[in-house]
Amino acid sequence: MKNVPLSLEKSIYLSLRKLFFGMINDVRNGYTKDIPEMARKFLASDEVDRYLNNLMARMATRIRIDTARSWREAANKGSQGPLIYELMKHEMDGPVGQKVYEIISENAAYIKTVPQDWAVFVSKYAAREALKGKRPEEIEEDLRRIMPGHITKNLKCIARTECAKANAAICEARAEAVGIKCYFWRSVRDNRTRDSHWDMNGILCFYDDPPEPERLFPYGHLNKRTGKWVGVKPYGRYHAGNTFNCRCYQEPVVDVRFLPDVFQYHRHGEIYKTTKAAFIKQFGNVA
Repeated sequence: MKNVPLSLEKSIYLSLRKLFFGMINDVRNGYTKDIPEMARKFLASDEVDRYLNNLMARMATRIRIDTARSWREAANKGSQGPLIYELMKHEMDGPVGQKVYEIISENAAYIKTVPQDWAVFVSKYAAREALKGKRPEEIEEDLRRIMPGHITKNLKCIARTECAKANAAICEARAEAVGIKCYFWRSVRDNRTRDSHWDMNGILCFYDDPPEPERLFPYGHLNKRTGKWVGVKPYGRYHAGNTFNCRCYQEPVVDVRFLPDVFQYHRHGEIYKTTKAAFIKQFGNVA
């Protein structure tokens, strides 16, 4: 019902950076040559496992509590208010609770795969620089300088992405629990917003039919070297908040009576313009 606060993203990032600080320091100071192997051993420990599970639990719990108020406010306006209130009293015993536990487990497991990304980065960089004629010692020195920033950037992306995905997953679980079938895509609309996500703002989407924003709203640039138009790479079909670095969020339709008189909706890969009356006639009660 609302986007993830920056304070939560920052808190998760700082916690992850604290976890990896020793590793970042070792890379910076040249104490290791095999960065991916060092990271793999580090993440295999029980201590790190507990730390990540506790961190993800705190993240999911805060999102669930922070967004509960928005759901209660929406419930006050709609006909499903009593049902939403009742389900939220015991939601940790139902699908929302199950989704929270899945978020904790999946996110902790995902973070432990991060060294694979670092391994790819190290391998590609080393191969590219070797082709340029750099000596192994020079490449190692470069990596000691570059990798700490690369790791930090990676962790910021993880914090932003996993917070948004957790927010979206909890929202979807709540919607499913009360039979809500669609939501309005809401984007932050600032200078960091993807062009396609900017255009998705205000479009109604069905939970059973995720849109593909990059194909719906293709953007790109002219490659000056080749003279060819280069489009933005599609990231597949996904709901608001469910791709990397996305800060968009979902606004579920809790009561069709409060739909705008005229709006756009997505269905089966196309965007349509409709009126509230026509939409209700075609799709019935979607909340």
